[in-house]
Amino acid sequence: MDKRPALAPDPAMESFEPPRLPPDDRRWMTTPRPGGVLGAALLLALVALAAGQLREFLPENVSILLFLTAVLINAAAFGFWVGIASALGAIAAFNFLFVEPHFTLHISRPHDLVTVAVFLLAASLTGLLAGRLREQVEAAKTRAAALEMLSQASAELAAVTGPAEVTRIVLRHLNRLSEGPAVALAPQGNGLHLIAALPEGYAPEPRELDAADIAFRHGRAELAPAQGWNGQRLSFYPLQVEGSPGPVLGHARLAPDRRDRDLRERTIEVMLRQAEQALHRLSLAQAAEAERRRAAAEETRAALLASLSHDLRTPLATILGAVTTLRELGVTLPPDSQADLLAAIEEEAERLARYVEKLLQLTRLNAGIAAQMTWVDAGDAAQAAVARARRAWPDAQILAETGDLPMIRAEAGLLEQSVFNLVENAVKYAPGPIRVTGTVDGDELVLAVLDHGPGLPPAVANWLGQDGLTGAPAGAGLGLPICKGIARTLGGRLTASRDGAGAKLALRLPIPEAAA
Repeated sequence: MDKRPALAPDPAMESFEPPRLPPDDRRWMTTPRPGGVLGAALLLALVALAAGQLREFLPENVSILLFLTAVLINAAAFGFWVGIASALGAIAAFNFLFVEPHFTLHISRPHDLVTVAVFLLAASLTGLLAGRLREQVEAAKTRAAALEMLSQASAELAAVTGPAEVTRIVLRHLNRLSEGPAVALAPQGNGLHLIAALPEGYAPEPRELDAADIAFRHGRAELAPAQGWNGQRLSFYPLQVEGSPGPVLGHARLAPDRRDRDLRERTIEVMLRQAEQALHRLSLAQAAEAERRRAAAEETRAALLASLSHDLRTPLATILGAVTTLRELGVTLPPDSQADLLAAIEEEAERLARYVEKLLQLTRLNAGIAAQMTWVDAGDAAQAAVARARRAWPDAQILAETGDLPMIRAEAGLLEQSVFNLVENAVKYAPGPIRVTGTVDGDELVLAVLDHGPGLPPAVANWLGQDGLTGAPAGAGLGLPICKGIARTLGGRLTASRDGAGAKLALRLPIPEAAA
């Protein structure tokens, strides 16, 4: 297992700010905070001092309201138990200042005892209600922040396109929820490999990596021990995708005395389940895409076989018939007839070779084999395609007007084959001269084949403008799908348009900045 791998900074993690849960507020714990007790005592002292100074001018009921207000403020600001303590302090101060005999805690008259008892009840209820209201407000804020975080995580996970994004999104939220380090490890070889961590540069200790390995191998959570006990500082959770092990996520232990610990743990659990669902969805999407590609390949293969049934049968039948005639009647045939049969065999064999070459090119494109990109002179490739076409069709009038073109990144063989296929398409369907031109249009190099024919059928022209290579309409043959595939492999595109009285098929390829 890789103990301390280096981590590269993740810009996405730096810019991300998920909603924070409110900090844990221990004012609602059994032991009040010293600052709250001191603040409550100070407020009661100020009210008692003011009431004592104005005792001669203020009625007794106004003094009672002042003390009740102080109790309400202390309970709302510092919590339930501080409110109760403030109520006791307020009744003592009221008894000391306003109940005869003054400046003692002794109560001599029965009706004063009733007054003190009612005041104590009112002050206690005030502190209780204010404290409980504050507690409910804080709990509601915490739950709302947790729901907001879950909602945001769910929305982000619904838009992911890869497992790495799922890991990064959940890791950010775990870092916020635990208010400590969070790590993600992925299986690699016989162990786990650290793929991301927050804060950046954090490296788990060996004992933490051992705990993660246990969680991964047993397929269950490995929780960090309570604070003060020996063991790792992180809790680890292995994710399962279609029954197969996925990444292992870890976060810092939550303090056992946190009042919102249960809420945070439930939020973490729900978020991990959402991560598993997102990974499951991506797995299903990949399987569906693979099945779609397989179905498209089968469709293309069936269409290819159907379209080639005639094209391959014709040259084979011609070659077979010519060979049979020469074998059976060769001696009796005149020399001119024998020469014609041999010429037919040669012509059909070349035609068959071109079909086989196209099939090989189409198979390579469908298989997704990467092109061997090098610096290529596009003008030389076009001239080579024209020379090859002139040898194949000596009666056709093929002109080359490439001029001085910049170098591009391409594979020379694919580029030449693409231009040759376009010329072949023009020879088949367009009378008159054929022009092969090379120009520069902005940041694109354009190799175009112009003819005087009727142009492509609308369905074929529309298909050329689409992204996919499958689903070619009738009439596209083999040459145009191969040209389109080569254009996409080289990072360009194939376009069809009208140019004057004829059609224009153009291969548009990007010009690298260095060449430009």
